[in-house]
Amino acid sequence: MGDSQPQAFSVRIVSIDYYMAPPIPGFDVSYSSFHGGKVNEVPVIRIYGSTPAGQKTCLHVHHVLPYLYVPCSGLGPITNDEVDSRSHSLSLALEKALKLKGNAGSKRQHVHGCELVRARKFYGYYSSEELFMKIFLYPST
Repeated sequence: MGDSQPQAFSVRIVSIDYYMAPPIPGFDVSYSSFHGGKVNEVPVIRIYGSTPAGQKTCLHVHHVLPYLYVPCSGLGPITNDEVDSRSHSLSLALEKALKLKGNAGSKRQHVHGCELVRARKFYGYYSSEELFMKIFLYPST
């Protein structure tokens, strides 16, 4: 009991999928500041596999949202005052476009939120970081 090191859990992955479920309060993302309200469904990743001892397992991974990066280089300089308004307008435009693609009458949420991040492009060599909008999405079912 004196060993305070965290134990590693090893799984040989056989298959991975996900399902959408209502959020578990205090455990999952349950509020979207972009929508200004509660989140209806969140993705839960299921990892099927076996442990090194041969036990079969199904691991449920919560609190993970898919995201994408959009470079801000074409938007010109962004001041600190403009960050919130630009990220909100980008999120609104993307939400509107995704609703038009799907069922327009649907109450389904597509965009969870958006934030400005500094990152380095990974295709090719880039010596410095650039600004990107990191957009968190809800996967489609």
